[in-house]
Amino acid sequence: MDENGTSKWPRWPIAVAAIVSAVAAVALVSTSSTASNVVPSGCTSIQDVPPIYGGIEYGAAIQGLFDNFLTNGGTAGCVDCHIDPASQAAGHLDLTDGNSWRDLVKVPSNEDSGIVYVVPNHPDQSLLFQKINCTNPAVGVQMPLDYPAGTLSPEQQALIYDWIAEGAPVGTTDGIFRNGFDIRGFNQ
Repeated sequence: MDENGTSKWPRWPIAVAAIVSAVAAVALVSTSSTASNVVPSGCTSIQDVPPIYGGIEYGAAIQGLFDNFLTNGGTAGCVDCHIDPASQAAGHLDLTDGNSWRDLVKVPSNEDSGIVYVVPNHPDQSLLFQKINCTNPAVGVQMPLDYPAGTLSPEQQALIYDWIAEGAPVGTTDGIFRNGFDIRGFNQ
């Protein structure tokens, strides 16, 4: 200290250290989850599909799609690949009956923990809807894998959307908080 009570040491090193720390903190935050900021693209329009307001039964409707999504008389389902807990450990989901709801709703994605598979009441924030509706979801690839785009019809995609929009219950939706003015799907 000098005779006026001020420090003899320059203050600029402290200021530089503070700036460097702030820049490092911003860089760390911005790189921790880049995919959660990615907007999906190449999405199928479901605007013309009439909304289902209530009465979507998870076991019959949603699990039914996971079990068999083909509408041409064939059989193929999400459970053909997403079938057991061991596959989940390898970065895949278990979409079999009795496990699918637990492994989807409010569960962070294995591909990016900043994205949740199903965010109740928010299909536009749900990776499940992105994966079935968009050729370029926020992370990963469109599902079902190894099937052409459009394998799931707009009606099937809208069913998933409506179920999530109505709270993604394990039972039956009641549609109480929905109205006829919903803009459904991603604006592309």
